[in-house]
Amino acid sequence: MSSRKITTRSVQISLLVLAVTCMAAAADKDRAAQASAQAQLIWPLPPEKPRVKYLQELSNNYDIETRKKKSWVDKMVGNSDPNRVELFDKPTGVAVDSQGRVIFASTQRSTVFVIDQAQKKISRIQGDRGIVLQTPLGVVVDSRDNIFVSDPFQHMIFKFDRDGHMTASLGVKDGVNNPTFMAVDEGRRRLYVVDSHLHQVLVFNLDTLQITNRIGKRGDKDGLFNFPVGIAVAPDGSFAVTDTGSCSVQVFSSDFKFLRRFGHQGDRPGEFIRPKGIAIDKEGNYWVVDAAFNNFQIFNSRGDLLMWIGQFGNVPGAFNLPMGIYIDKAQKVYVSDQLNHRVQIFQFLGGGD
Repeated sequence: MSSRKITTRSVQISLLVLAVTCMAAAADKDRAAQASAQAQLIWPLPPEKPRVKYLQELSNNYDIETRKKKSWVDKMVGNSDPNRVELFDKPTGVAVDSQGRVIFASTQRSTVFVIDQAQKKISRIQGDRGIVLQTPLGVVVDSRDNIFVSDPFQHMIFKFDRDGHMTASLGVKDGVNNPTFMAVDEGRRRLYVVDSHLHQVLVFNLDTLQITNRIGKRGDKDGLFNFPVGIAVAPDGSFAVTDTGSCSVQVFSSDFKFLRRFGHQGDRPGEFIRPKGIAIDKEGNYWVVDAAFNNFQIFNSRGDLLMWIGQFGNVPGAFNLPMGIYIDKAQKVYVSDQLNHRVQIFQFLGGGD
């Protein structure tokens, strides 16, 4: 009798172990399938040729840093978990320097994060020389890895070196009122600053930081602005500005002449409601973020719509109030996803056949 009970119990235990093993294997398979599906997230879908691929997101410090393990001493004495999650709350402007470091502003944390994925290291810029960042918004980096940060609440632009030390600033006395996004033209040694309250693009000498030109004023005609926000410079020196009030993008030549405008208010593809950040890829296409559509739209050099990516949500490729966008030399595309508290990274695969 006792032998039968032992045998029955052994069978039950064996079945339980088998069931748990199968469940674990199924869970691993599901995770692998999800990871594979995420890795293959591309636009447009087959059979069309893929143009954009999702790569990853940066949402907290442990997307970069390695988690610390509790030592046996910590476990013995009951010390708490040494790991502390730091969310990248409400990211806005984003850029990449010559070392491949991803640099973005977090308005909510009053911090500029400098992400070195190769070294698995995060640096933080929160101010220097007695000045504290309050509402960092726009970020741009020059070829020497100087970091320019706009702070509209303080009516200031701050210049930091690659190590985060403040080296210069621009303020009201320099003509700045409410700076938003910025762009650099290395060849012409220009720093472009969009000022949404002045309804202008301010042009500074990149070396002396002296103002050299002002483009536009408030108005509805071509070449005029109504609460502009984003700016990007093309390889030929032309530059594009998102004009939120007119729901359009205006393009200017390198000598500041108006060239064309595309987009208008509407809820159909190719139209805008709240255009924000803008970037230009190596083929001259314009990538425009729309905070209301929760997407970015891609236009060719003539302003014709090619495709769009995104919708409201928190899965990869979806957004909740996107703001900034940047394309690096490797054609990686970085989009700040404010209310999902992350920066999403995509790869532009090229648009040519």
